[in-house]
Amino acid sequence: MKNKLIDALKYFASSSLAVLLVFFLIRGYEILFVWNNILKHGIQLNFLFVSFLSETTIFFEIAAILGALFIILFLIHRKTSKIVLNISFTLTTVIYLLLDLYFTKTSIPLGSDLFGYSMFEINQTVTSAGGLNPIYFVLLVLFIGIVLGVIFLFQKIRFNFTVIKFYCTLIVLSLIFGTELTPQPQNYSNTSEYYLTINKLDFFTTKSYTYFFEKELELPVSNYYIDSGEGEEVFFKYTDSNYPFLHEENTKNILANFFNIGEKRPNLVFIITESLGRGYSGENAYMGSFTPFLDSLAKQSLYWENCLSTGGRTFAALPSIFGSLPFGTRGFLELNENQPAHFSLIKYLRKSGYKANFYYGGDARFDDMDRFLRKQNTDLIIDQNNFGNGYKKMPSSGSGFSWGYGDRDLFERSFKVINSGKQENQLNIFLTLSMHSPFIVDNQDRYRKQFDEIYSNLHLDPDVMISIKSYKDILSTVLYTDDAFRYFFNEFKKRDDFKNTIFIITGDHRMPEIPITTQVDRFHVPLIIYSPMLKRTAKFSSVSSHFDITPTLLAFLADQYKMEKISLSTFIGSGLDTARQFRNIHRYPLMRNKNELIDYLYGEYFYSDKTLYKIFRDLSIVSLDDKTIENKIGNEFADYRRRNNYMLQTKKLIPDSLLK
Repeated sequence: MKNKLIDALKYFASSSLAVLLVFFLIRGYEILFVWNNILKHGIQLNFLFVSFLSETTIFFEIAAILGALFIILFLIHRKTSKIVLNISFTLTTVIYLLLDLYFTKTSIPLGSDLFGYSMFEINQTVTSAGGLNPIYFVLLVLFIGIVLGVIFLFQKIRFNFTVIKFYCTLIVLSLIFGTELTPQPQNYSNTSEYYLTINKLDFFTTKSYTYFFEKELELPVSNYYIDSGEGEEVFFKYTDSNYPFLHEENTKNILANFFNIGEKRPNLVFIITESLGRGYSGENAYMGSFTPFLDSLAKQSLYWENCLSTGGRTFAALPSIFGSLPFGTRGFLELNENQPAHFSLIKYLRKSGYKANFYYGGDARFDDMDRFLRKQNTDLIIDQNNFGNGYKKMPSSGSGFSWGYGDRDLFERSFKVINSGKQENQLNIFLTLSMHSPFIVDNQDRYRKQFDEIYSNLHLDPDVMISIKSYKDILSTVLYTDDAFRYFFNEFKKRDDFKNTIFIITGDHRMPEIPITTQVDRFHVPLIIYSPMLKRTAKFSSVSSHFDITPTLLAFLADQYKMEKISLSTFIGSGLDTARQFRNIHRYPLMRNKNELIDYLYGEYFYSDKTLYKIFRDLSIVSLDDKTIENKIGNEFADYRRRNNYMLQTKKLIPDSLLK
């Protein structure tokens, strides 16, 4: 029995050391690729040390689980145990490689968001990234052969039993102290560096476990009060425990002082811009601004430089901007037929006599946008399936895939609809597409030259300049979209109703392919409200979000144009803040990925993945050790999740009587 156990340990040790070597090779490739292609600065020894130390401890944890199973099987049937171990190690290595390749492509590790997408959406995403080329399968088979070959060679090595015991001791120690060696986001000033340091297999496994096995909190508490430190401060006065988000609607009409009010109701145009982040758009953008036209428009507008999207992907944009709606499990859109009855700006304007049109160059089935829009009684949905003749899709990637029609074509197509209708009571909604991977647009050389001109006039830190230059192709698509905006406004100005139209422009989220500086940077987008009706312009440094847009517009329309005023709502937002100085008076959740609700904004604090941060003027953050504040925010965030779960269980959001 003892000799059999020693044989099992020797076989396991040699096999696992072989796989550890392969893990190191994968991590080495990742570090070299990412530092060379993404971070663009010299490899730092402390990151190397932490990366490989983390790699070792995570692998030892995996080895401990597989080792225990192997030894049990070995004592029962030697040959079977060896086959199972080799297959398990090989499969683990292949999964790790695929997760690593995903990271090198997207700059963001894959987590439980994988389970939030349909096969249709996954297929589109994979195809846009190059598709499943047969050569990939050949390379994968070759990789598996290499892994098995390395394992076989190591199994031929006769390790001294003292070495085996030392190796097994390290595995046991990693189980005891491994958690202490795991990189934590608060220890990194740059989120991209944190993502580089962590083990992608551990990240995916942890997020997946949380998604499938960690249950949320139970029923909500009615009338949740927030302790301000000076007594009880009511943020939202909830009115009905059966409808967990229903509260008194008290959003102030903050827009009235900025507009000349006419007799006619204004037309509204929303342009939700794919990946329009503040890092590369607007004054003081830390990468320099590559949106010269939008920058000039912002100076003639109401401009929020510290606006936040509510999601890290497009899935959150429509429900948040037009309904200020809660997220559900994977975003409100994903509820599909289980969406509870809800209120939205689109429904409100349709009932008030507006015609609502939606324009998108891609497939509106993605993220179930089309279903949501139809539920809002949208009159017309234009997407790639009914775009019409005379337009050419964006240049395809290497696999021949194209997401759809470019932004210039999208705007051109919209005028066929806009110019054919009445010149009043229109709501036109655009979702652009061109600033999306694989970042290929028409006449790209023209925008590369424009990039060179802007780049030559930037005077930033040398490391930042090197990084910016490496994203020339990506940022050239930003310039393309900016040029499409120029075309759109030049054409719209020819219309008689231009003078009675309000334009709302924002990004759906920040671009993930360019390194993210902080957890907040993922959501940092501009917000522009432009109109010939404005009597004065302003730039606001206060924080607001997509959640605040609909409450603000409803208060404005009800007060200034005698449209129906609502007294109760389920809005997550409380209205845009027009303070010129930096501050945040809001409190709401943010969902960086589908299935991942771990971020909460609370005044000057940001609570992310159970870590507390303090927010500063440029939306930089610094970790903060204050258990009193952390517990206070954590409790409020938990209350939101309880309400969210109750809504999912009961499908109750707003009473039908209020909708009618």
